Amino acid sequence: MQIESEDIPAWLGESVGQAHPGEEIVVALCSDISRHRVFGEEWIAATGKRVMVLCAAGEKGGEAEIRHDIDFATLKGVSVNPLVGASALIAEPADGAPVRLISFSRSLGADFSHAADVISLLIKGQEAGLAGAVGIRTTCPKCGKPVPEELNKCPRCTDRTGTILRIAQYALPYKWTLVLMILSMLLGTGFGLITPYMSKLFIDVILKPDDLTGVFERAHWLVPASVALFLAYAAQMSLGGVQERLSGYLGYHTVADVRSRIYERLQELSLSFFDKHQSGALLARVNQDTQEMQRLLVSFIPMTVESGLMFFGIGIFLFLLSWHLTLFVLIPVVLMALFFKLVLPRFWVYMQRFFHRRAKLTAAVSDSLSGIRVIKAFGQEKVETEKFESYSRRYRDAGVEVTRRWSIFHPMFHLLIMSGMVIVWLVGGFLVVRGEMTIGSVVAYSGYLMMFYRPVFMLIRMLDQVTHAVSAAERVFEVIDTEPQIKDSRDARSLPEVRGELEFRDVSFGYDKFKPVLKGINLKISEGEMIGLVGRSGAGKSTLINLICRLYDPDGGEIQLDGMDMRQVRQTDLRKSIGIVLQETFLFNGTIYENISYTRPDATREDVISAAEAANAHEFILRKPDGYDTEVGERGGGLSGGERQRISIARAILRDPSILILDEATSSVDTQTEKKIQEALERLTKGRTTIAIAHRLSTLRRCDRIVVIDKGTIAEAGTHRELMGKKGLFHEMAQMQKEMSRIMLFDGGEGDQEKAHKKGKCGREGDSPGDAEPENGAVKFNDQVF
Repeated sequence: MQIESEDIPAWLGESVGQAHPGEEIVVALCSDISRHRVFGEEWIAATGKRVMVLCAAGEKGGEAEIRHDIDFATLKGVSVNPLVGASALIAEPADGAPVRLISFSRSLGADFSHAADVISLLIKGQEAGLAGAVGIRTTCPKCGKPVPEELNKCPRCTDRTGTILRIAQYALPYKWTLVLMILSMLLGTGFGLITPYMSKLFIDVILKPDDLTGVFERAHWLVPASVALFLAYAAQMSLGGVQERLSGYLGYHTVADVRSRIYERLQELSLSFFDKHQSGALLARVNQDTQEMQRLLVSFIPMTVESGLMFFGIGIFLFLLSWHLTLFVLIPVVLMALFFKLVLPRFWVYMQRFFHRRAKLTAAVSDSLSGIRVIKAFGQEKVETEKFESYSRRYRDAGVEVTRRWSIFHPMFHLLIMSGMVIVWLVGGFLVVRGEMTIGSVVAYSGYLMMFYRPVFMLIRMLDQVTHAVSAAERVFEVIDTEPQIKDSRDARSLPEVRGELEFRDVSFGYDKFKPVLKGINLKISEGEMIGLVGRSGAGKSTLINLICRLYDPDGGEIQLDGMDMRQVRQTDLRKSIGIVLQETFLFNGTIYENISYTRPDATREDVISAAEAANAHEFILRKPDGYDTEVGERGGGLSGGERQRISIARAILRDPSILILDEATSSVDTQTEKKIQEALERLTKGRTTIAIAHRLSTLRRCDRIVVIDKGTIAEAGTHRELMGKKGLFHEMAQMQKEMSRIMLFDGGEGDQEKAHKKGKCGREGDSPGDAEPENGAVKFNDQVF
């Protein structure tokens, strides 16, 4: 894993070599803030035995200054410490206070976080695990810019020809369709080459009178030649129809395969990918970008193949008719090729901008429709409309700019092409005058030349569509080429019977590596134990749950499941053993039955009904007009919040997991519904390892242990009684909740509007104010009817 020697400044290598002969630099990184807290350069370098911080010699010369030189034997590790406006790399000695090694701006945070991981592994003597544990940050050899860690190629320097060839590879499963299409192209091209030569025969042979008698001696060939010409045209058109049908079949099937592949990849990708990409932009890649690729397969690629055949065949006829004239005609072709090479790279920039703004617009619409209840509840329709118009204007302007640029390039292409026809009549005319060509040959030549240029005309007219399609294909392949950060290791083992014992060993994690959310978590959860997680908002409770589900991998430490590192367990076995009931219940657009059986599609109807009964959902389901076949609507909008929650519990019961996770499962329902949900949860948690998150601390009294998370660490742990007796953070939170309860009781409890909202007087439970109107009577506000 040693970095390339040419990346290390000569003075740095010399300074380390002089201070510690025989030691080689493994990690070297330059900061952009000096020790004087101003912009400047300092270097951190690590060998296999120590970490050093050095400054280059000043303008006046002298030796490089070694600011820090710390042996690994005295260190526990290194970490990144976020500061205000900057960050610092901190060395953590085994004894004594932490040492600030080097400062850097936030723009270098990812690089220094990577360096901290590598140095920490070196300190622990785990050199063999460097390549597998820490991704190597690479730069593009062409443009020199960083390549994103999740991609294996630079998105700025993609080979467009390679992209087209890669799209063509998706057509290989339909090779016989491809063979038939090429065969129809060959035959169609062959018949197409006959027609211009027939013009030469008509002028120079059939319709040419005898020089002496003036009689048309070959006039009897006029009808057969005309019939042959008609049949050639008919065959060419018929084969063109066959080719069009085959290319359409090939294009639609190939793009369907690409669409399935990108959707499959999206399902495989880790949550960290979706944290960085808007769902609307990804939706555009699945739908709109693949549709652009379809145009490429249906129109451009078949036409390119046909054009190649035409160029080859017509080129032979042009040289046979007059090789002198052909040399002159090639001049515009060379100029056109140069023009393409100079113009197209500039045009790609505007196309990429166009696609980027289209994705932004799609994402904005998706976000707006997903949050329509919030928009209406706060009366922000006008704000959202203005936001949409802003995105739409930027998208419109990008499209106008593309069209404007194309309107400049397009006529120039046509002018170059038409100059070839001018050359034919100019040079061909001189050859006719000199007796080196016949008029029929010039007419045939001009016909062949039009056939030679016609595909070029079509390709140029399609060039903007092709540019769209290739840019879209690059965006699609960018997703397909993204590697999931969470995936089974090569030596992953099966764990069919999960007992449910969990252990966190010095676990650290941050969504941004240099901003840790969890720090050194050590926690053991026994099989069948019920653990309550409490803490202030942002303390790290949900992050802990995400790690248990292996939606993310810890940056440091390990999580063991039944004594095995979770990263060594197959994801299919891990997922089967975990059931989740979330605060924000998500139901798929379908029936109640389909949503309950989602976790076990092979479950019998009796199993589904039993799970619903255990979740106290069977009664309200039967009251629905269609019972279990009732459509829940998008995101379960046809059900109340309590109903959605009980269906979620039924879904978890049907899963029959070894580990159950409850994330604020009763926080958004009324008291009567909460009682039913609590009864269902009591049945669900029996005999299972359970981790429950709750802000209402009274709901955690029956937990075996309560773990209090504060600022990413475990502040305290114990039973409800033990924690209340400690008078610590848990006791403080409990007292605060009691005080708030007294205030609410003194004020008369819930307000009338909230009561009406929760009891269903204002639409369904969970509806936003103003989303529904009363079925009877009227709602007044300040003596005014809504």
